[in-house]
Amino acid sequence: MAAGVAVAALLIADFRLTGPAGRQVLAVALMATFVTAATWVASSLTTLLMRPFLRRARELLAQEPDLWGSDREFFAPVRRLMFLGVVQTLVDLLVLLTVYPLALRAGVRICGAAGLSAHLPGLWPVFVSGLLVAAVAGTVGTFFALFRRRTSHAAARSLAAVLLNAAGLALAALVLVGVGLDSAPGWRQALALCAVASLFMVPRVTLSLPVPGIASIVLVAYHCLLLWLICAAFAFVDPRLHAEGFRQLVGAAAIMWAVEWPARLAVRRAQGAAAQPAPVLPDPFPPDHGFPSGPLY
Repeated sequence: MAAGVAVAALLIADFRLTGPAGRQVLAVALMATFVTAATWVASSLTTLLMRPFLRRARELLAQEPDLWGSDREFFAPVRRLMFLGVVQTLVDLLVLLTVYPLALRAGVRICGAAGLSAHLPGLWPVFVSGLLVAAVAGTVGTFFALFRRRTSHAAARSLAAVLLNAAGLALAALVLVGVGLDSAPGWRQALALCAVASLFMVPRVTLSLPVPGIASIVLVAYHCLLLWLICAAFAFVDPRLHAEGFRQLVGAAAIMWAVEWPARLAVRRAQGAAAQPAPVLPDPFPPDHGFPSGPLY
């Protein structure tokens, strides 16, 4: 979380930390601690509220299905799990859009009360800073997950997707006129590219449709919308990301989608290898059904 706050302070034009380096580090640590505590409380409350519903749905799934019951009763556990999944996604989105910015704003005020110089005025700079903190914190957490045996492979795939998205955006800036970053030192441009790629990984969407090519078109359209939103948010970032025109936006989104394809392929292979075989349903006509049987039956 401290890395996310530090990146937001470096990139957001209105987010300023002044004073000696030691006091700036202390301010970053204090804000990161407050944001971590706020997000932990929100996540714990969500888990506590949803735990009984998840337990009930799993108990229903563990029961032997009633093949002679109604379709409503047979698919009730599946519908409940799907509904809980949608609710969990909406709650995570609400935490991302509200808890992170509000906690960061409160952390800035706490720094001011503690005598540490931190300035973050305005609603939209606070909102964009919160998104950057969440995105960068997630990417840094994924990096540390590389050193855990159980999560190393998944973390490597996620980091590969981030790096490939950053490389795709850099390639789009090279080959497309009207797409790129404002003039800035090389390290700031590289940091901004990584921040954009991290933002791409926050609302992660995968899609698989039986019609060839349709899923790709939908994903490119989603990437185009996401890139447009990020370009609008980067109006408060230095260097600013811009894509002038609809064609440039679509071209950049398509290049990023194409460059990221190896990472998506690796994820699909991992999911296929980890997929459990479908459970065997009970035979409605067991051998002791009592009906006559013969060589033709």
